[in-house]
Amino acid sequence: MKARRLSEARDFVGSPEFVSWWESLVKVRTERDEARERHDELLSQAMLMDFRAELTQKYAIDTLYRAGDLEDEAAQMMVEAQQVENDSLKTVADFEEQRYRVSENWFRSCALEKRLEELGDKRLEAERRLAIAEGALKRDVELEVARLGAEEKRQEKLLGQATQEKEREERVKEKLWQEAERAWTRSMELSLLIAEHKVRGRKVRLEAERLFKQAEERKQRAVKLRAEADAAAQERETAEKKAAEVLARIREFGCALGEEHLYFRQKDNQRRAWCVPLVEDAESYNIEIKPLTVYSIDHKRGVEFIEPAVEVAESEEEGDRRFEEYFLKGRQGRVREGDERKSA
Repeated sequence: MKARRLSEARDFVGSPEFVSWWESLVKVRTERDEARERHDELLSQAMLMDFRAELTQKYAIDTLYRAGDLEDEAAQMMVEAQQVENDSLKTVADFEEQRYRVSENWFRSCALEKRLEELGDKRLEAERRLAIAEGALKRDVELEVARLGAEEKRQEKLLGQATQEKEREERVKEKLWQEAERAWTRSMELSLLIAEHKVRGRKVRLEAERLFKQAEERKQRAVKLRAEADAAAQERETAEKKAAEVLARIREFGCALGEEHLYFRQKDNQRRAWCVPLVEDAESYNIEIKPLTVYSIDHKRGVEFIEPAVEVAESEEEGDRRFEEYFLKGRQGRVREGDERKSA
């Protein structure tokens, strides 16, 4: 690292060779930063596309399972519909048999009613004859009236039993008919639901196929983006090497090279060095630094504490005045109001 005076350092920074090198450095650094940004962007897009492809693939699989569930439900309902159909046929057969029983009971009741009417008519006729009968004939008529009355009561009892049985069989018939209607209603409901599930199953399966296709397209897009990212990585590596080569050329001028600063030893003070920033930074250091400006640093603390470069003081008082003036100024080089009043 070559020792220089402040004037020599400033002359060097303003020389055509250094300016040309600086312009080359700015150019290659810009290209490097653009290559980095492009590589990072393509890599992010590739990773995002991979994630979207994987997510779409998972959603497609879930959708396909959902289509299978709909088809399974349709198959289960078809089994149930077949069972309902079989049960309804049996119920209808039972209903027809029960309807035959009800008809028989109805005919029986009608016959008993007719027989009861005939017995009533005969009893009334016998009672009229009893009213005019005399002697032994009257006794015979009384026996006939008694017999007809007993037979009429027996027929009334049989008719009551037949009526109750007919009503009971009628209720059974109505119950069977209601069961048959419920079976037909359920059968129709299942038939409609089966058709809907089949249509939905086809619709969801088509959606799954669309998602699988979309996932494959995104995978291909991710592969393409990753290839572009790999190419951008090579461009980035080339740009970084080129920037490093341009940056390393400054060593030919006898300076120490950092990533963001150049350093020269101070010829008049072996414990201090000149620092030339290659970046502009208003936040990271103790003062705002600008590129191609010469600053003074201590060899131990380095850029942890940067001071503006000043000429060597002609006298001790001049040096003290400059030192005090530096510490009275803010980061932007403006004197604070309180310090101005103190100086006044």
